[in-house]
Amino acid sequence: MTINTNVTAQPASTDIATRARDIARRLPGQARRQRLDTARLEYGPLYTLAEIHQRVAQTLPQKIGFIRRAVFQPIESYQGLIPDEALVKYDDAARSGLFSAFTVVTPTYFSQKQVDPWIVAQVDGAELYAVIAQWDDSEDAVS
Repeated sequence: MTINTNVTAQPASTDIATRARDIARRLPGQARRQRLDTARLEYGPLYTLAEIHQRVAQTLPQKIGFIRRAVFQPIESYQGLIPDEALVKYDDAARSGLFSAFTVVTPTYFSQKQVDPWIVAQVDGAELYAVIAQWDDSEDAVS
Protein backbone atom coordinates (compact mmCIF):
# COMPACT_ATOMS: atom_id res chain seq x y z
CA MET A 1 0.00 0.00 0.00
CA THR A 2 1.27 3.48 -0.91
CA ILE A 3 0.50 6.66 0.92
CA ASN A 4 0.37 9.86 -1.08
CA THR A 5 2.49 12.42 0.78
CA ASN A 6 1.95 15.17 -1.84
CA VAL A 7 -1.36 16.40 -0.46
CA THR A 8 -2.20 19.99 -1.34
CA ALA A 9 -4.73 21.53 0.93
CA GLN A 10 -7.11 24.00 -0.70
CA PRO A 11 -7.84 26.90 1.64
CA ALA A 12 -11.52 27.52 2.22
CA SER A 13 -12.99 30.24 0.02
CA THR A 14 -13.97 32.23 3.12
CA ASP A 15 -10.32 32.27 4.20
CA ILE A 16 -9.31 33.62 0.79
CA ALA A 17 -12.05 36.27 0.89
CA THR A 18 -11.05 37.35 4.40
CA ARG A 19 -7.40 37.50 3.44
CA ALA A 20 -8.20 39.46 0.28
CA ARG A 21 -10.19 42.04 2.31
CA ASP A 22 -7.27 42.41 4.72
CA ILE A 23 -4.87 42.94 1.81
CA ALA A 24 -7.23 45.44 0.15
CA ARG A 25 -7.40 47.52 3.38
CA ARG A 26 -3.63 47.98 3.24
CA LEU A 27 -3.71 49.27 -0.35
CA PRO A 28 -4.62 53.00 -0.45
CA GLY A 29 -6.54 52.81 -3.74
CA GLN A 30 -8.57 49.83 -2.61
CA ALA A 31 -9.24 51.39 0.81
CA ARG A 32 -10.45 54.60 -0.90
CA ARG A 33 -12.80 52.59 -3.12
CA GLN A 34 -14.13 50.74 -0.08
CA ARG A 35 -14.72 54.04 1.80
CA LEU A 36 -16.58 55.45 -1.22
CA ASP A 37 -18.73 52.32 -1.57
CA THR A 38 -19.51 52.24 2.16
CA ALA A 39 -20.32 55.97 2.26
CA ARG A 40 -22.71 55.57 -0.69
CA LEU A 41 -24.36 52.60 0.96
CA GLU A 42 -24.80 54.27 4.36
CA TYR A 43 -25.40 57.93 3.38
CA GLY A 44 -26.80 57.84 -0.15
CA PRO A 45 -25.43 59.62 -3.21
CA LEU A 46 -22.09 61.42 -2.98
CA TYR A 47 -21.66 64.88 -4.46
CA THR A 48 -18.87 67.16 -5.61
CA LEU A 49 -18.37 70.44 -3.79
CA ALA A 50 -20.02 72.31 -6.68
CA GLU A 51 -23.04 69.98 -6.55
CA ILE A 52 -23.40 70.51 -2.77
CA HIS A 53 -23.21 74.27 -3.32
CA GLN A 54 -25.89 74.11 -6.00
CA ARG A 55 -28.21 71.75 -4.09
CA VAL A 56 -28.06 73.84 -0.91
CA ALA A 57 -28.61 77.13 -2.77
CA GLN A 58 -31.59 75.65 -4.62
CA THR A 59 -33.40 75.00 -1.34
CA LEU A 60 -34.18 78.73 -1.28
CA PRO A 61 -36.96 80.12 -3.46
CA GLN A 62 -35.85 82.47 -6.20
CA LYS A 63 -36.24 86.17 -5.40
CA ILE A 64 -35.77 88.91 -7.97
CA GLY A 65 -32.56 90.77 -7.25
CA PHE A 66 -31.22 88.18 -4.81
CA ILE A 67 -28.45 85.69 -5.49
CA ARG A 68 -28.89 82.25 -3.95
CA ARG A 69 -25.69 80.68 -2.65
CA ALA A 70 -24.30 78.56 0.17
CA VAL A 71 -21.93 79.43 3.00
CA PHE A 72 -19.51 76.70 4.13
CA GLN A 73 -18.21 76.67 7.70
CA PRO A 74 -16.20 73.98 9.53
CA ILE A 75 -18.45 72.26 12.05
CA GLU A 76 -15.97 73.03 14.83
CA SER A 77 -16.51 76.79 14.43
CA TYR A 78 -20.27 76.76 13.70
CA GLN A 79 -21.99 78.85 16.37
CA GLY A 80 -25.63 78.13 15.57
CA LEU A 81 -27.60 75.59 17.54
CA ILE A 82 -27.25 72.08 16.13
CA PRO A 83 -30.18 69.87 17.18
CA ASP A 84 -29.50 66.67 19.14
CA GLU A 85 -30.53 64.39 16.26
CA ALA A 86 -28.11 66.10 13.87
CA LEU A 87 -25.32 65.92 16.48
CA VAL A 88 -25.86 62.18 16.88
CA LYS A 89 -25.76 61.69 13.09
CA TYR A 90 -22.54 63.73 12.97
CA ASP A 91 -21.00 61.66 15.77
CA ASP A 92 -21.93 58.39 14.06
CA ALA A 93 -20.39 59.60 10.80
CA ALA A 94 -17.24 60.82 12.57
CA ARG A 95 -16.83 57.47 14.35
CA SER A 96 -17.24 55.55 11.08
CA GLY A 97 -13.77 56.60 9.93
CA LEU A 98 -15.09 57.24 6.41
CA PHE A 99 -14.79 61.03 6.48
CA SER A 100 -11.91 63.47 6.83
CA ALA A 101 -13.78 66.77 7.34
CA PHE A 102 -17.22 67.97 8.36
CA THR A 103 -18.82 71.24 7.30
CA VAL A 104 -22.05 73.05 8.06
CA VAL A 105 -23.49 74.50 4.87
CA THR A 106 -26.15 77.20 5.12
CA PRO A 107 -28.24 78.51 2.23
CA THR A 108 -28.05 82.29 1.86
CA TYR A 109 -29.34 85.17 -0.19
CA PHE A 110 -26.10 87.00 -1.00
CA SER A 111 -24.82 87.45 2.57
CA GLN A 112 -27.97 86.88 4.62
CA LYS A 113 -27.97 83.41 6.14
CA GLN A 114 -31.30 81.66 5.94
CA VAL A 115 -32.73 78.53 7.58
CA ASP A 116 -32.12 74.81 7.07
CA PRO A 117 -28.36 74.23 7.50
CA TRP A 118 -26.82 70.96 6.31
CA ILE A 119 -23.93 68.93 7.70
CA VAL A 120 -21.83 67.51 4.88
CA ALA A 121 -18.74 65.33 5.18
CA GLN A 122 -15.84 64.83 2.81
CA VAL A 123 -15.02 61.19 2.13
CA ASP A 124 -11.44 60.58 3.26
CA GLY A 125 -9.10 60.59 0.26
CA ALA A 126 -11.74 61.81 -2.21
CA GLU A 127 -13.26 65.05 -3.43
CA LEU A 128 -16.76 63.73 -2.82
CA TYR A 129 -19.18 64.67 -0.04
CA ALA A 130 -22.07 62.96 1.73
CA VAL A 131 -25.05 64.73 3.28
CA ILE A 132 -25.05 63.70 6.94
CA ALA A 133 -27.91 65.79 8.35
CA GLN A 134 -30.26 68.70 7.64
CA TRP A 135 -32.41 70.68 10.06
CA ASP A 136 -34.68 73.70 10.33
CA ASP A 137 -32.91 76.52 12.14
CA SER A 138 -35.75 79.02 11.85
CA GLU A 139 -35.23 80.68 15.26
CA ASP A 140 -31.78 81.91 14.09
CA ALA A 141 -33.06 82.95 10.64
CA VAL A 142 -32.61 86.46 9.39
CA SER A 143 -35.65 87.61 7.45
